[in-house]
Parts: sequence; structure tokens; C-alpha cells
Amino acid sequence: MKKKSTHEQFVAYLRSEGKNITPERMLILDEVLAQKAHFKIDDIIDKMSCAEKKISRATVYRSIKTIENAGLIKYIRSINDEKIYEVVKKHHDHMICESCGKIIEFHDNDLETLQDAICESHGFVPQRHTMKIFGLCEKCKS
Repeated sequence: MKKKSTHEQFVAYLRSEGKNITPERMLILDEVLAQKAHFKIDDIIDKMSCAEKKISRATVYRSIKTIENAGLIKYIRSINDEKIYEVVKKHHDHMICESCGKIIEFHDNDLETLQDAICESHGFVPQRHTMKIFGLCEKCKS
């Protein structure tokens, strides 16, 4: 069976929630998916303000929440009261610098195996997990 594209997943989610499939939502989704790194809502608002068709700040905020609820992006953390997001992709964890806000992605198979073993030893069936390690990056620790 063919895997649904991100756009198809979003449209299916909107329909399941009885929400309208608007050109603005789809443009915002396209801009979100174009992000190569972690992003803030203001990054999307800045891009939308430069677009041919102006989209209001409120529409961007509401659409980002809808895209998050659809499971296509996830919230990582807040820095100075600004939420940081990323597009959902292959599982990974984060190291977050508490000084400069840098977010370092990592994946470690040994760590994943250990987490699975711990869950199994407790008779626990994991569904998902998030690991965030807070500290100082190489630049800030000096």
C-alpha cells in the first residue's frame, strides 16, 4: 500500500476534523515543510509576509496549531517565550543549550536498545518517547 504524502495526510486530518481545506493552510504547510531546521512561528510569519498573497499572523498561528495537531510538526521547547518546532521525521533526540538555545539532534541505537530493555523489564509497552538533555554546548561551556 502506498504511503500518503504529507499533503494527503494533512487533507485527511482536516476532513476528519471537519475543517476547511483552504489555500492559506496549504501555503503555510508548504512553508513549514520547506524548513530545513528547527523553526519559530515568526520564521513562518516572516516568509508569509513576503509572499505574493498576504496571510495574517492569526491565520499562521492557527494553522501551525492545526499542523501540529495533525502530527506533521512537533513542539521542541520554548526559548524566551517563543515555541521552537520541527517537522516530524525519523526518530531522534535533542541536546539543548541553556545558554544560547542551540538544539543538537542525535540518535544512538545503544540508548534506544537500553530504553527498550528497561521498558521490558517493567512490563511496560512504550508507544513513543522524547529525550531532551539540557546543558551547555561546546561554544558556551568555555
